[in-house]
Amino acid sequence: MPAWTRDLAGIPSTLRLRVAARRPVPAPPPDPGEVSVRVRDPAPVDLTRRMPLNKLCELEDWLDPRRVAAIRRCLPYFVAIQPDFPSRMAHRKHWEFAQLLCGLEELSAVDAGSLVLSVGAGHEEPVYELTNHVRWVFATDVYGGTQFGSLEGDGRMLVSPDRFARVPYQRNRLVVQWMDGLDLRYEDGTFEVAFSLSSIEHFGGYHGAQQALQQMARVVRPGGVVAIATECILNGVTGHRGRGLALFTPSEIGELAGSCSDLELVEPIDFGVSPATMSKVKPLSEALLEARHHVTDYPAIVFEHRRRRYTSVFLFLRKLDRAG
Repeated sequence: MPAWTRDLAGIPSTLRLRVAARRPVPAPPPDPGEVSVRVRDPAPVDLTRRMPLNKLCELEDWLDPRRVAAIRRCLPYFVAIQPDFPSRMAHRKHWEFAQLLCGLEELSAVDAGSLVLSVGAGHEEPVYELTNHVRWVFATDVYGGTQFGSLEGDGRMLVSPDRFARVPYQRNRLVVQWMDGLDLRYEDGTFEVAFSLSSIEHFGGYHGAQQALQQMARVVRPGGVVAIATECILNGVTGHRGRGLALFTPSEIGELAGSCSDLELVEPIDFGVSPATMSKVKPLSEALLEARHHVTDYPAIVFEHRRRRYTSVFLFLRKLDRAG
């Protein structure tokens, strides 16, 4: 019996049956786009190489010392439980945290005087961690108002962010606000950085994601950085637009990145993925059960929903200085 099944034995039987008795889903048609994910040739990882910023999440990324250090810094409570964390505990959400922090450092995007905006922030650790390095962090979300409210957007965050803090932070540098990511109530050019981690795919399909990206671009100053993580389909089929969730093809990711004339990618997107990464696929239904019951069967990198296999892709874009 899989570990996650044993750990979830106490879940009401109706919920377990609902997950198990899914109707068969027809195979989606092939993606007609011109960009596709390529599976890399198996090869030893070169630990001296520079890890790209714009890329898919891969199991081998946990061999990068800078990413490992960033994960440990963001998730000290895991380190307290397992001293060699994140060894044998690869999760794409942790990767998103590390990719954000390492990318901002590599791009010299923030300093002690910077203002940073998080869109769809929930109460995730980077919001807290970044207060130790910048002047202000603004965490925005529709707190308490979505289907994810109990997991990621608890309304109590608005009045008591301390209760969700699991990493040391500067409490006087954090501002939490209820705000729709499609209608950011800030003046143009307010922030040095705007970021969103695995949120824009919940904003209303491709057009919602595009609008959110345009809003982030508007409120970032020229020369500033917009950083996003979202879902990218790996198995060469068409995108998905479901209730509250969009899964994007590589071609759609490229189109999204190029849809805002004020932004440009800091480097091309690496759509390569390793065989080891693809070797374990977790149904999304299992992952949601795990999240609700605070258990995880690792690695948790590639997921499957309606026969679409996907993982996180990270994009860093810089706002152009038209005046220059």
